[in-house]
Amino acid sequence: MGDQVAVRAKLAGTALNVIDVTVPPGSGTPPHTHPSAEIFRILEGTLTMWTVIDGVAQEYEVEPGDVVTIPGKAPHGYRNAGPVPVIFMAIVDYEMIAFFEEAASKDAPSGPPTADMINRVIELTGRHGIQILQAA
Repeated sequence: MGDQVAVRAKLAGTALNVIDVTVPPGSGTPPHTHPSAEIFRILEGTLTMWTVIDGVAQEYEVEPGDVVTIPGKAPHGYRNAGPVPVIFMAIVDYEMIAFFEEAASKDAPSGPPTADMINRVIELTGRHGIQILQAA
């Protein structure tokens, strides 16, 4: 909920979109699933990833230059446990870009998420086919 997403490219006539995501220290996403696949390339910092792919649960750290592929419907999440922001580039489809555009805020959060913010994100995730598996 504290991540900043910048749309870098949309390839007309396709489902391909490129975004940059900045994850502040202590931020991340709870374990979740969604129908679309994603590809992440870490640009700066170290991110702790959690995935379940082909029935195998893994938690691992990814660093600049690492590429992570998340198949559609695979449970996954990430967290920045380090002291500096993490920046990664992601390739996402039209449904994920629609979620990010609708969930976006122009202002960075000034503190922990409020109940209203959490409820809004829960409503948006449901509308965009994203299922939160547990709280972070």
